[in-house]
Amino acid sequence: MEPGKATEASDLVIHIINDFIVHDYLEDGVWERLRSLQQKHIMGNSLIHHFVLTAELKNVLVGTIEVRENNHISLFCVEKEYQRRGIGRLLLRRALEICVKNNPNLSEVTVNSLPGTVYIYKRLGFHPEIPEYMNGDTSYTRMHLEVSKVNMVQTIHNRSHH
Repeated sequence: MEPGKATEASDLVIHIINDFIVHDYLEDGVWERLRSLQQKHIMGNSLIHHFVLTAELKNVLVGTIEVRENNHISLFCVEKEYQRRGIGRLLLRRALEICVKNNPNLSEVTVNSLPGTVYIYKRLGFHPEIPEYMNGDTSYTRMHLEVSKVNMVQTIHNRSHH
Protein backbone atom coordinates (compact mmCIF):
# COMPACT_ATOMS: atom_id res chain seq x y z
CA MET A 1 0.00 0.00 0.00
CA GLU A 2 1.24 3.47 -0.86
CA PRO A 3 1.94 5.76 2.12
CA GLY A 4 -0.75 8.24 1.00
CA LYS A 5 -3.35 5.45 0.91
CA ALA A 6 -2.34 4.33 4.40
CA THR A 7 -3.06 7.82 5.70
CA GLU A 8 -6.45 7.86 3.94
CA ALA A 9 -7.30 4.38 5.23
CA SER A 10 -6.37 5.37 8.78
CA ASP A 11 -8.46 8.53 8.55
CA LEU A 12 -11.45 6.58 7.18
CA VAL A 13 -11.28 3.98 9.93
CA ILE A 14 -10.98 6.56 12.69
CA HIS A 15 -13.95 8.45 11.21
CA ILE A 16 -16.08 5.29 11.11
CA ILE A 17 -15.04 4.29 14.63
CA ASN A 18 -16.08 7.73 15.89
CA ASP A 19 -19.44 7.53 14.07
CA PHE A 20 -20.47 3.91 14.58
CA ILE A 21 -18.35 1.90 16.97
CA VAL A 22 -17.40 4.16 19.88
CA HIS A 23 -20.44 3.06 21.87
CA ASP A 24 -19.11 -0.53 21.83
CA TYR A 25 -15.88 0.46 23.56
CA LEU A 26 -15.20 1.76 27.00
CA GLU A 27 -13.15 4.93 26.98
CA ASP A 28 -9.73 3.28 27.36
CA GLY A 29 -10.60 0.85 24.58
CA VAL A 30 -11.56 3.67 22.21
CA TRP A 31 -8.28 5.45 22.52
CA GLU A 32 -6.26 2.25 22.35
CA ARG A 33 -8.01 1.26 19.12
CA LEU A 34 -7.56 4.70 17.58
CA ARG A 35 -3.85 4.68 18.42
CA SER A 36 -3.49 1.26 16.80
CA LEU A 37 -5.00 2.54 13.55
CA GLN A 38 -2.48 5.24 12.82
CA GLN A 39 -0.87 5.35 9.40
CA LYS A 40 2.33 3.68 10.64
CA HIS A 41 0.34 0.73 12.00
CA ILE A 42 -1.62 0.18 8.79
CA MET A 43 1.45 0.63 6.59
CA GLY A 44 3.54 -1.68 8.81
CA ASN A 45 0.89 -4.39 8.91
CA SER A 46 0.63 -4.40 5.14
CA LEU A 47 4.28 -5.47 5.01
CA ILE A 48 4.29 -8.33 7.56
CA HIS A 49 1.88 -11.20 6.75
CA HIS A 50 -0.90 -8.67 6.32
CA PHE A 51 -2.50 -6.98 3.37
CA VAL A 52 -4.82 -4.03 3.09
CA LEU A 53 -7.27 -3.37 0.25
CA THR A 54 -9.12 -0.15 -0.32
CA ALA A 55 -12.17 0.82 -2.36
CA GLU A 56 -12.36 4.19 -4.08
CA LEU A 57 -15.13 5.96 -5.96
CA LYS A 58 -14.21 9.09 -7.92
CA ASN A 59 -10.82 9.24 -6.14
CA VAL A 60 -12.46 9.14 -2.68
CA LEU A 61 -11.59 6.31 -0.31
CA VAL A 62 -14.89 4.72 0.74
CA GLY A 63 -13.87 1.36 2.22
CA THR A 64 -11.01 -0.77 3.44
CA ILE A 65 -10.28 -4.30 4.58
CA GLU A 66 -7.18 -5.59 6.37
CA VAL A 67 -6.39 -9.30 6.56
CA ARG A 68 -3.64 -10.90 8.64
CA GLU A 69 -2.07 -14.31 8.13
CA ASN A 70 -4.36 -14.81 5.09
CA ASN A 71 -7.13 -16.05 7.39
CA HIS A 72 -8.31 -13.32 9.77
CA ILE A 73 -10.04 -10.02 9.02
CA SER A 74 -8.62 -7.52 11.46
CA LEU A 75 -10.26 -4.42 9.99
CA PHE A 76 -13.22 -3.98 7.63
CA CYS A 77 -15.29 -0.84 7.06
CA VAL A 78 -17.23 1.11 4.45
CA GLU A 79 -18.16 4.79 4.75
CA LYS A 80 -21.78 5.21 5.88
CA GLU A 81 -23.14 6.84 2.72
CA TYR A 82 -21.62 4.06 0.57
CA GLN A 83 -22.94 1.12 2.58
CA ARG A 84 -25.46 -1.35 1.10
CA ARG A 85 -24.09 -0.84 -2.42
CA GLY A 86 -22.00 -4.03 -2.57
CA ILE A 87 -18.67 -2.30 -1.88
CA GLY A 88 -18.00 -4.28 1.30
CA ARG A 89 -18.99 -7.52 -0.42
CA LEU A 90 -16.56 -6.81 -3.28
CA LEU A 91 -13.76 -5.91 -0.86
CA LEU A 92 -14.37 -9.13 1.04
CA ARG A 93 -14.41 -11.27 -2.09
CA ARG A 94 -11.23 -9.68 -3.46
CA ALA A 95 -9.56 -10.25 -0.08
CA LEU A 96 -10.68 -13.90 -0.11
CA GLU A 97 -9.22 -14.33 -3.61
CA ILE A 98 -5.84 -13.11 -2.32
CA CYS A 99 -6.08 -15.34 0.77
CA VAL A 100 -6.79 -18.43 -1.35
CA LYS A 101 -4.01 -17.53 -3.79
CA ASN A 102 -1.56 -17.29 -0.88
CA ASN A 103 -2.95 -20.40 0.83
CA PRO A 104 -4.74 -22.78 -1.59
CA ASN A 105 -5.78 -25.06 1.31
CA LEU A 106 -7.59 -22.27 3.15
CA SER A 107 -10.97 -23.47 4.39
CA GLU A 108 -12.21 -20.49 6.41
CA VAL A 109 -11.51 -16.94 7.48
CA THR A 110 -12.37 -15.48 10.87
CA VAL A 111 -13.27 -12.11 12.32
CA ASN A 112 -13.82 -10.82 15.84
CA SER A 113 -17.05 -8.86 15.41
CA LEU A 114 -18.22 -6.11 17.70
CA PRO A 115 -21.79 -6.57 18.95
CA GLY A 116 -23.13 -3.87 16.63
CA THR A 117 -21.64 -5.46 13.51
CA VAL A 118 -22.59 -9.13 13.95
CA TYR A 119 -25.65 -8.71 11.70
CA ILE A 120 -23.45 -7.27 8.91
CA TYR A 121 -21.10 -10.25 9.01
CA LYS A 122 -24.08 -12.62 9.05
CA ARG A 123 -25.36 -10.96 5.86
CA LEU A 124 -21.93 -11.60 4.33
CA GLY A 125 -22.17 -15.31 5.20
CA PHE A 126 -20.24 -15.45 8.48
CA HIS A 127 -21.41 -17.65 11.36
CA PRO A 128 -20.81 -17.05 15.08
CA GLU A 129 -18.47 -19.59 16.69
CA ILE A 130 -18.95 -18.83 20.36
CA PRO A 131 -20.94 -16.36 22.46
CA GLU A 132 -19.53 -12.90 23.04
CA TYR A 133 -16.30 -12.71 24.94
CA MET A 134 -14.36 -9.88 26.51
CA ASN A 135 -10.90 -8.89 25.39
CA GLY A 136 -9.79 -6.15 27.72
CA ASP A 137 -12.63 -3.63 27.77
CA THR A 138 -14.14 -4.76 24.47
CA SER A 139 -16.82 -7.37 23.80
CA TYR A 140 -16.46 -9.51 20.63
CA THR A 141 -18.21 -12.36 18.85
CA ARG A 142 -15.79 -14.63 16.99
CA MET A 143 -17.22 -15.52 13.57
CA HIS A 144 -16.08 -17.62 10.61
CA LEU A 145 -16.79 -17.83 6.89
CA GLU A 146 -16.31 -21.03 4.92
CA VAL A 147 -14.33 -20.01 1.86
CA SER A 148 -15.69 -22.86 -0.28
CA LYS A 149 -19.21 -21.42 0.04
CA VAL A 150 -18.24 -18.09 -1.51
CA ASN A 151 -18.45 -17.87 -5.29
CA MET A 152 -15.74 -15.24 -5.68
CA VAL A 153 -14.94 -15.20 -9.40
CA GLN A 154 -18.50 -15.25 -10.73
CA THR A 155 -19.73 -12.54 -8.37
CA ILE A 156 -16.84 -10.19 -9.08
CA HIS A 157 -17.14 -10.85 -12.81
CA ASN A 158 -20.87 -10.14 -12.76
CA ARG A 159 -20.47 -6.95 -10.72
CA SER A 160 -17.89 -5.61 -13.16
CA HIS A 161 -20.46 -5.63 -15.97
CA HIS A 162 -22.90 -3.29 -14.19
